[in-house]
Amino acid sequence: MASLEPPFPPVGDNRLGQEEQGLENRGANGFLGRLGKWRRAVGLLLLGCTVFLWTTSNFLASTIFADQTYSKPYFVTYFNTAFFILPLIPILLRKAYKRPEEFTRWRHDIRSIFTRSQPPQLRLPEDDEDMSTSQTLLLGSEPSESFSIDSIDRAKSAQVTSKPSPQLSLHETSRLALEFCLLWFAANYFVSACLSYTTVASSTILTSTSSVFTLLFGALFRVEIFTSRKCLAVFASLAGIALISSIDFSGENNDADHRGDFPKKAPWEIALGDGLALLSAVLYGLYAVFMKSRIRDESRVNMPLFFGLVGLFNVLLLWPGFFVLHFTGVEIFEMPPTRRVLGIIMANSVASLVSDVAWAYAVLLTSPIVVTVGLSLTIPLSLVGQVVLNGQTTGALYWVGAVIVVLSFVFVQEEERKDEVMEGSHRLGDEEVGVAG
Repeated sequence: MASLEPPFPPVGDNRLGQEEQGLENRGANGFLGRLGKWRRAVGLLLLGCTVFLWTTSNFLASTIFADQTYSKPYFVTYFNTAFFILPLIPILLRKAYKRPEEFTRWRHDIRSIFTRSQPPQLRLPEDDEDMSTSQTLLLGSEPSESFSIDSIDRAKSAQVTSKPSPQLSLHETSRLALEFCLLWFAANYFVSACLSYTTVASSTILTSTSSVFTLLFGALFRVEIFTSRKCLAVFASLAGIALISSIDFSGENNDADHRGDFPKKAPWEIALGDGLALLSAVLYGLYAVFMKSRIRDESRVNMPLFFGLVGLFNVLLLWPGFFVLHFTGVEIFEMPPTRRVLGIIMANSVASLVSDVAWAYAVLLTSPIVVTVGLSLTIPLSLVGQVVLNGQTTGALYWVGAVIVVLSFVFVQEEERKDEVMEGSHRLGDEEVGVAG
């Protein structure tokens, strides 16, 4: 896709805050800025990190949900989202220390989110320099110093015909976080709730159907290129999922010989758990496309600031949910009863924070459909995890379905790569025509 092309080299002598911001943007940010043609590979690496951490997080939650030791999905999800505030703390401290006036305006801008007043379009300190969007990557990092010949050629055309995407102001970033936070919380709440009734593998399988919803929402919002080959790969993934789900609904894996340490569940409990997992899949697909369609170019937004605001808004807005769920009897409010449970919740929260940030970068460095179908790789990982951790065994058809899902991911990844090459060639041709004109 056009917005996923490698960043262009610097134009002229502008060097993104050499005196003041240069030191702040070195290290990790500078590394991200030098990704260049490796950004897709880094995106896939982050996708692998997300797959591992999401699976780990699911097993941690299942250990306290499935046997009703501490089946409090709302509390755990709320606690998880509170951890998103952690990346916000160093940003606020740096602003308050170096730019107290900027920090004061920042506080007023955040407060205005909950009012009808329209604040001035305050821009992030990192955006104050006169810079091109093509010179930053993800966190406003240093311009890339290593580019392919093709990238340089595209840059020459872009200097004449392309206009940089505008940086998101602090107010715009806050608005985006406010819209995104409810989708994130709802998707994670339902996937946590389903673990009280169904296995990690079944939850993972049904959550992987989000690839279908990503394709549909992506085509609707024109974020994804809809092709028959890509659609075929997604439905092949669904066929593998259906194969596994049919065994799950048959109850074959719920007997004493197969379920291992997992508690025995009634058929209605399994159906409820699978339904909640499917609902979370719809929301996962929606917020994957929502993120890409709203941000487009990852250099427009400071991601730690964005996710910090997501956590902040969730903490500020969703605490009344405890009272609603408590008095309706859906989830009685109780603190973690033991240190073991508290430790599991803490570890789950750390895994959730790291995996969701990695997921966001993976979406922006590859594409929503690649990441969402790629998350289907959690299926074979969860199957292995169930055998190793819980002593649960599965039949050969389970593994056949898992292989189909994995192969569909590889196919979609290759189709996305071809789409990007083709679109990049078309864009370069249009730019050359514009220069000639």
